[in-house]
Amino acid sequence: MQKCLILFKALKVSPKLLLLLLTLHSFIRLYGQEDRSLSFHISGYGKGMGIGINSTRPPGEKSSVLYTAEFGNLRHPKEIDIINSLIPNSSAYVFGKVNRAYLLRLLAGKQFSLSERRDRKSVGLKANLQGGLSMAYLAPVYVDLLYIDNAAAYYRPTRYNPLLHQQARIGGRSGFTYGLGEGTPRPGLHIRAGLEARWGNYQNDFKSLGCGVMFDIFPKELPIFYSGDNQALFSSFYLTFALGSNR
Repeated sequence: MQKCLILFKALKVSPKLLLLLLTLHSFIRLYGQEDRSLSFHISGYGKGMGIGINSTRPPGEKSSVLYTAEFGNLRHPKEIDIINSLIPNSSAYVFGKVNRAYLLRLLAGKQFSLSERRDRKSVGLKANLQGGLSMAYLAPVYVDLLYIDNAAAYYRPTRYNPLLHQQARIGGRSGFTYGLGEGTPRPGLHIRAGLEARWGNYQNDFKSLGCGVMFDIFPKELPIFYSGDNQALFSSFYLTFALGSNR
């Protein structure tokens, strides 16, 4: 480990990136161990959705250590899709939105067993409490801007600036890949608490449905919008569905 740290320092790797790599390394080591519960989930919350992986050690105990790695997006609460009615066949975009926010959440916490699943007809109930890193990646928004040259009309993907680009010339959002390589990371914190119900036809395999509250907290406002409507604290209720097994 010390040799790796010396190598990272020689390569001038930023402390934020180093912290992220070390955390991912810990997750990979954890998932390779026996005597654990492993599940994959999809989640929906008021400001986005995500997919992730969960692991507990040891499974089946009244209190277990719970780890989660989740990737998702984050929407501003004031986002509203609009369509330019002046241009036929135009697609939707969000007026004033200049950055898309994607999140990588690396969490650790405790899972408490409130009731155990004894057989395939019973339902187990868990309580979860977690916190950890919420790494935001802000990718600039591109729009299809209408140009007319020698009586020929065409679109050009352009990095969106609501002060420079007239609404009448915007034909919608550009393709998903535009701007992905131009983003900037913004580290923050994530906290969540909720309940999880488990059931299944087999003792070692289970399905689960969870709900709770979650908070993403950043040192500064995330510049999702060009104007001053941005915020540093995002709170929401969430729902999750997972498929998992005990090893």
